[in-house]
Amino acid sequence: MSEPRKFLRPLSAGLGPRFADLERRAQATVDLAARVRAALPGPEKDHVVSASYRDDTLVVLMDSAAWGSRLRYVQQELLAQLHADGVTQFTKVRVKVGRGGAKKTGQ
Repeated sequence: MSEPRKFLRPLSAGLGPRFADLERRAQATVDLAARVRAALPGPEKDHVVSASYRDDTLVVLMDSAAWGSRLRYVQQELLAQLHADGVTQFTKVRVKVGRGGAKKTGQ
């Protein structure tokens, strides 16, 4: 019997460039959402579902309309903090409302 492999290859290995590109874009979306959460000053960060961009517009998906409204009030602070952190490609913020995963209980 052969020795078991010590390292696993990435899922995209061998599946072609389209899948690798999809994997890269998904990771970029996760990373951008984390940067947005880190840049937010208050409890809004706990309600960010996702973040993406189109041209110079940062699109932030929030888990409810109430939290989306609160994000609109701090969008200039969000942009300023992102710019301070070196994320400078955005000049506008667009807030959308959607649903995240399963609701957390006990809060």
